[in-house]
Amino acid sequence: MNRFAGKNRSVLLSLRYGLILLLSLSLPAMADLFASVDRREIALGETLRLTLTGDAGEQPAEIDLTPLNRDWEILSRSSATNARYINGQNQITRTLEMELAPLREGTLGIPSLSSGGRSTTPLSIRVNPEPVISPGDALVLFEASVDQPAVYVQAELMLTVTLQQAINLDGGEISAFDIPDAVVEPLERRSFQRRLGNRTWLVTELRFAVYPQKSGAIKVPAIGFTAREVQPGRSLLGARLGRRLRMASEPIDVEVKSVPDGFPGAVWLPARSLTLEENWSVEPDGLSVGDSTTRTLTVVADGLQGSQLPPLSSLQGASDIPELKFYPDQEAIDQTELVRGLQGRREQSEALVARASGEWTLPEIRVPWWNTETDTLSYATLPARQVSVRSAATAASAPEAVTLSSKISEDVLIPFWLWGVAGSGWLAAGLLLWLYLRARANAGSAAIEPAAKGSEPSVRQALVRIRQALEQQDPGALRRAVLQWGAGHHGRTFSSLSELASVSSEQLRDLLRDLDRALYSEAAESTASEALISALREEPALRDTSSRKNASLALYPTG
Repeated sequence: MNRFAGKNRSVLLSLRYGLILLLSLSLPAMADLFASVDRREIALGETLRLTLTGDAGEQPAEIDLTPLNRDWEILSRSSATNARYINGQNQITRTLEMELAPLREGTLGIPSLSSGGRSTTPLSIRVNPEPVISPGDALVLFEASVDQPAVYVQAELMLTVTLQQAINLDGGEISAFDIPDAVVEPLERRSFQRRLGNRTWLVTELRFAVYPQKSGAIKVPAIGFTAREVQPGRSLLGARLGRRLRMASEPIDVEVKSVPDGFPGAVWLPARSLTLEENWSVEPDGLSVGDSTTRTLTVVADGLQGSQLPPLSSLQGASDIPELKFYPDQEAIDQTELVRGLQGRREQSEALVARASGEWTLPEIRVPWWNTETDTLSYATLPARQVSVRSAATAASAPEAVTLSSKISEDVLIPFWLWGVAGSGWLAAGLLLWLYLRARANAGSAAIEPAAKGSEPSVRQALVRIRQALEQQDPGALRRAVLQWGAGHHGRTFSSLSELASVSSEQLRDLLRDLDRALYSEAAESTASEALISALREEPALRDTSSRKNASLALYPTG
């Protein structure tokens, strides 16, 4: 029996991989192509870094770059491929980085670059006149600057430390500094070239996002820089080092303004922009009693850290609705770096469980924030949402209707050959699916007894977890434990309690369906726990006479 099971298992795996391969070939490959720059505003004579990023379906290094020649000179380029294994999938990213120099002043465009029917989004770059710098005989310049002389408390202030060098340096270091009563976040370093007269300068910018924590005034202290000059030629020990350079920036005073009088929010949010978003796993206007859906609320703000963003709730600013139960789920706080600073992001999920039929309105979510670009009060809002819940009986008696509609836009034309390739792929996939299901049935019947024997410890463990979840009134743990018992008892996994009920005996089926409807009800009866555990212990395995007969016919045909 084991020999037959091993052969069927091999056939099953081969058919599964073949089916996955054909399904992937039957659909057109979807690829993405993006363009990004390290700066949006430069001066004539400076350089810009342009990065083209594509996934496994794109080759940025092969894209036609001729459209760039109108406004830009390509000084250098380099390509790279990065492969990562995430969530069981191999993700490949290809990049092409270019150093560009503008050919004129004004607002220059980086045009859309196309490959394989996909195009990048055009970008606009402001090119200012060549800066007036009189370094005299100096070959190294070092300074610090801020993007604004005054800022609101907890708002973002950009501090830039700039090193310009016309000679090679070795061992350059910037001294550590501290700004009292402020949070300092280091950002990515940027480097570019600047042409002044007949001399080329290498410019390095160290940027910091500074968030003052109290009103009044703060002082950015003098920041020191040390390095050794590298002289032409080489010695036996390597580079020839010349004089040691010691330089320091000038201290900077910044005015910190307090929160404006009359700001209505409980949390002060000074930002360049702030938006609210929502997403539902199941739309809330078609639920039945006992159903659940997950609402994800996301707040995104430019100019704030993720930790500065407030928590949100579906019932924010309103009294509780007893018929709707909310269970907080995952929460994620993150921040990413943009060209102008940081962008904070806070994402919260809530599981909504309908405990009674009816209709309710979740209130509008309204978050006040201060627009630092316009120096005005603004609001980010999510409109009120209607929640409609039907009774379980109404949902069961409603006729099932399946509507199939198809509409092809006149503006989208799909080549005939593509339909032929996709159609042949689906036909082959269908044949493989039939063979796969047949082989799976044979392999499954041969593996019933070993699976049942190996599952006894997990079944006992699941019963212990079920009792603990009932005693602790933990709905999520109870659902998981019952499904674990089903996997160990029947030798297969179940995605829901209703699916497990469909293969259970009449007594257990009724208990599981009642449990699925009232899982989150606070009015659970204590006797239900003993009845459920008793039914689970007495539940027979799926090894009836008909199953044995079918397995016998499949493995040993009598002709």
